[in-house]
Amino acid sequence: MEFDALLGFEHSPGDEICVEETDEGDRYDVLIRRSGESHIIEGKIGPAQKLDQLLRYIQSLRHKRGRRPALTVVDDGSEFRHSRQRAFEAVERSVKALKFVTWTDVAKVCCDIARKRRNQIADPTGVTIAQELAIHLKENGMTAEAQPEIYLRDVSSFDSVQLYFRHHLYKCQSNFYNSARRNLYFAPYFTRHMADKISEGNLVPVGEGISFVSRVKSVQVIDTRDVLEFLKDLQHPNAVEAAKIVRKNHDGKEVLMMMLGEPRLMFISPVTKAKLTAKSFPFGQGTMGSRSCTFDDLLAASQ
Repeated sequence: MEFDALLGFEHSPGDEICVEETDEGDRYDVLIRRSGESHIIEGKIGPAQKLDQLLRYIQSLRHKRGRRPALTVVDDGSEFRHSRQRAFEAVERSVKALKFVTWTDVAKVCCDIARKRRNQIADPTGVTIAQELAIHLKENGMTAEAQPEIYLRDVSSFDSVQLYFRHHLYKCQSNFYNSARRNLYFAPYFTRHMADKISEGNLVPVGEGISFVSRVKSVQVIDTRDVLEFLKDLQHPNAVEAAKIVRKNHDGKEVLMMMLGEPRLMFISPVTKAKLTAKSFPFGQGTMGSRSCTFDDLLAASQ
């Protein structure tokens, strides 16, 4: 029901909703049936749809049910791309209704679902699913948003703290390269336990959340066995010590290395996940994972 307006149909309890239904070689992403009517929802990750596939689906349903189906396409902007080539004209003539939706639109609805208090009370599972889908879309670059500026990661080990403050490095699994590489800055999110440990020997009190920000000099994936040589090539002043920390407890053959500038204290009162959730995007209360935000997001959350 929350997606009615976006997807172009009004949901009713009698609807038969089929996900990835296979019918004589055709596989519909979502097929909705109701008293003779059909509604197809077809999604693609990129900016284009397969028009021959859509026409085949439409013709097949029209032949079986005797009526033109409605169609909603979800992608990264096929309306603009195909409309310029008039490629959707044949599709539009064959359907009862045609609706274009972007993944950015879907993410906005998911965020609205998660923000509504009544949903949190009545359907907490649905809220969690909406949050996870919104996060998935954002982390995989499927939403049109401002260029990622600040890379956010949980820092919960003493080794990670040493790498950050002493060696101006951050390391993690290599599969996070795509989400990390375009960011201009890095902001560690200190967990409560680690913040308490840091404060014991730090002149500046550090609380749970984001207090420091560093410029990202470079992001690179290298073989774990080559960490020392890599740092020596960069003329790192403490290459041996830093390489030992990087390799410690890292089982992967490759490691993502983020070379950072001097840590800068930006927020005396740390920006917590609760503040980020309230002001910008639902972060949840668990592990942050690989996330990015804009400076505007961070500054708004700090108010």
